[in-house]
Amino acid sequence: MDRAKGKEQGVKGAVRAISANHRLTTRLPNYVVASVLTFVPVHAFVTVWASTAVGHYTLLRLWPELAVLCLSVWFLASGRIRQTWREFSQFHLGWLILLYLLLSILYFGIAQVRGDIGLRTASYGLLLSTRPIVWFVLVYAIARKSSWLRTHWKRIVLIPFAAVCAFALLQFFILPPDFLKQFGYEKGVTIAPLQTINQDTETIRAQSTLRGPNPLGAYVLLGIGLMWVFVRRGIGKYVLLAASGVALYLSFSRSAWLGLAVAGLAWIAVTKSFLRNARIGASSAVVALLLVLGGVLLALNNQGFKNAIFHANDQSTAAQTSNEDRLSALRDGVQDVVTEPLGRGLGTAGPASMLEDATPARNSENYFLSVGQETGWLGLGLFIAICYRLARALYKRREPFANVLLATFVGLTFVNLLSYAWADVTLAYIWWGLAGIAMATTPHKERL
Repeated sequence: MDRAKGKEQGVKGAVRAISANHRLTTRLPNYVVASVLTFVPVHAFVTVWASTAVGHYTLLRLWPELAVLCLSVWFLASGRIRQTWREFSQFHLGWLILLYLLLSILYFGIAQVRGDIGLRTASYGLLLSTRPIVWFVLVYAIARKSSWLRTHWKRIVLIPFAAVCAFALLQFFILPPDFLKQFGYEKGVTIAPLQTINQDTETIRAQSTLRGPNPLGAYVLLGIGLMWVFVRRGIGKYVLLAASGVALYLSFSRSAWLGLAVAGLAWIAVTKSFLRNARIGASSAVVALLLVLGGVLLALNNQGFKNAIFHANDQSTAAQTSNEDRLSALRDGVQDVVTEPLGRGLGTAGPASMLEDATPARNSENYFLSVGQETGWLGLGLFIAICYRLARALYKRREPFANVLLATFVGLTFVNLLSYAWADVTLAYIWWGLAGIAMATTPHKERL
């Protein structure tokens, strides 16, 4: 009897150990993803502040990538590759993603063989090109194994979003303009403690805990879309929407302003709310038109509005306005893509090229053009195809989570035509991570 009891207890202990190990291997990846989604909105602030105590600013900036590395090991060891590949193939993303990642690695090697840029610059180019795609795949694989992320993503994403918007308002209205300087912010070394329109006026642009005003604007665009759909109706919702709207305005990021309008139109188109209620849709269109016309009239007759909307200041001493710089950068980027169909290699354009002192940076002010400058027509075509297939897959889901991600994706795509939004750590991890969750928690039976 004692021996039988001992065997029974041993079996129960082994079962408990296996069960505990299963829970750990299932929950731990979820917790890692949740940690990244929670803390990337304050990534810039925390890393700059921490570097004042321990140094190694560049190394500290890579903590989200350490999480990606750990999750990649889990992905390979857990045997999720085959299932993920099979499911991605159903909506024609498998081969596109694989070819894009292989091409990026190839162009990383090309950049090294050419010897035009250093290993650090090329590695940063590889990171910026592949980070959103790799993160999307990893979060998808984790969310397919467990529904935990689907259940908890609202708190994980929206609470930090509210905090970022609140700090943006404090930064603009209450705190000293150079408040962030005491936390290690320094222009040319870490991050500028404050930014102004045309870098020459007294109009301070809110940047909160992100790397700058434009990343803040793009992040708020996404947050407003999520809050509009998922925060319950009531006074709290409208207070949050108002605060985030003010934060968006104070970023003075015109690309984000226009991107929000584009996202709103995409939401109407996706949900067909305009067709269901033509009166509300028509009224909204009239109000929007009146606001635009009023803004233009104010800008023409008021220097403050003119400075905010058109970034044009009569008293500015800058050699070129930000508008002129952007148009010049876009022209140069288009010319590079047209005349160099094979590209020059990763790290030779976009934010990565700004790290190289030996060669001039190629700043196109356009994420898509930077992809074409680095990996040529093939790389640009593959990335656009990935975006198209992902957008179409989200559209086929026909549920609120996928709808709002699709609408904000359209708006953020517009923003990326005027900036490097996908290169920003916060937006790359949050939007593409949420897209992985949305794609993983809906049926894949239909052929897309």
